[in-house]
Amino acid sequence: MASVDTYSPGKIGPAGLAAALASPVLLIFLSTNVVNAGNLAFNMLFSRWMGPELFADLATLMTIKLALLGILGALQMSVSHLVARADGTDAGLLTQIARINSRAFVALLALFPVVAALFLFTALHSHLGLGSEWALLILFASLPFTAPLSLLRGVVIGQLAVRPVILSANAEMGVRLAGGIGAWHAGLGLEGVVAAIALSIFAGWFVIRNELPAAEGATSDALPVARAIGIAALPFAALQVAQVILLDGDVVLAQFLLSDTEAGYVAAFALFQRIQFFACFGLAAALLPAVASTSRTGFSPLAQAAPAGWLFLAVAIPFGAATIFAPEALLRLVVGASYLPAAPHLWMAGLASIAFTFSYLAATFLAGLGDRSGILAVIIASPLQVFVILELASEGPQGLAGLLTLKLGCQLALAALVLILCLIRILSRDDRSSIISSPSA
Repeated sequence: MASVDTYSPGKIGPAGLAAALASPVLLIFLSTNVVNAGNLAFNMLFSRWMGPELFADLATLMTIKLALLGILGALQMSVSHLVARADGTDAGLLTQIARINSRAFVALLALFPVVAALFLFTALHSHLGLGSEWALLILFASLPFTAPLSLLRGVVIGQLAVRPVILSANAEMGVRLAGGIGAWHAGLGLEGVVAAIALSIFAGWFVIRNELPAAEGATSDALPVARAIGIAALPFAALQVAQVILLDGDVVLAQFLLSDTEAGYVAAFALFQRIQFFACFGLAAALLPAVASTSRTGFSPLAQAAPAGWLFLAVAIPFGAATIFAPEALLRLVVGASYLPAAPHLWMAGLASIAFTFSYLAATFLAGLGDRSGILAVIIASPLQVFVILELASEGPQGLAGLLTLKLGCQLALAALVLILCLIRILSRDDRSSIISSPSA
């Protein structure tokens, strides 16, 4: 599949406007937000139908799913980076990735019985505060498809191939939403809803399964490519784990530190945070290959990153204003009246999410330039945030407001640090001309 040209900031007039509107970054951003609308509908329905206590269980399971896909999503980011730097058309590279893809499926399929036995014998569900012993196992039934899905998405995002990116994301969302609704009304309870979530991962893989050439066509050992992907994936894996801890880790901590009702409030706040973050996550997915490709295309990294920056602000400003000035209306609309007692604290969750999203995008921008300092900052911040919350909780009950205050403080400090790292990189004497200047005609 041929790659799609990145938007050139030098174009002006109607043709330039058309190119900007057809920019892969913008199209992937719009598709991501269609998916977010479906995910929002999913959570709006189930927060009402389940109530705060059971919805807290569902939120915990969704956090585990995000952590699983986040770790394997590192493969997606490293593959997209590798494919983008190779111009997305290297047939040998794609064939080797196809071989790795098929082997990953077989390995994870063989691993599933081991994982199932481990979870059943250790009663992990009870340690996570879950009421169902089967829901977690059902979720992990999707394990064999997770790595292949991440590899395939890495290829099509690295090529900035908009159609398969959109098709896979929307297939996953559609199956999760329709399947979850059907399972709940069929009386299958939490387990049925989780089965729909597991099936959605299969659906996301199924629709793009043919985006790679046949693995049998490989004429050389895939080990060097696998090693390159694995090494490149390590910092992104750590970034994805840190993302789940920093953004959603308080959902799990609330199960132990707060009452069941307050834990449900935190689960509802996590929903708002995920809406804001994943509205911009597509920007990070497209930003990495766009910035990485500047070494090949000659365009300014700042110019390539500008659309992502403006789209981030277009999401963050109205979202933050709504959480500050209309929290009750938002809660009533999204999760229902049962959560209104928590309305005075929604703004803290909203601003924490905006701060983290900025940190994530800025770290991705630096990674596209080959600078891992932003990723390192996010990685270090994740255990520090957990430590701060647990340490202060040990000194006495903090309650909902205390937990959110601590999280917001940690996120603002992280955002300030990553901003400083970006400014240092941009203004550094060695990189200033290549980062700020556009290519000569």
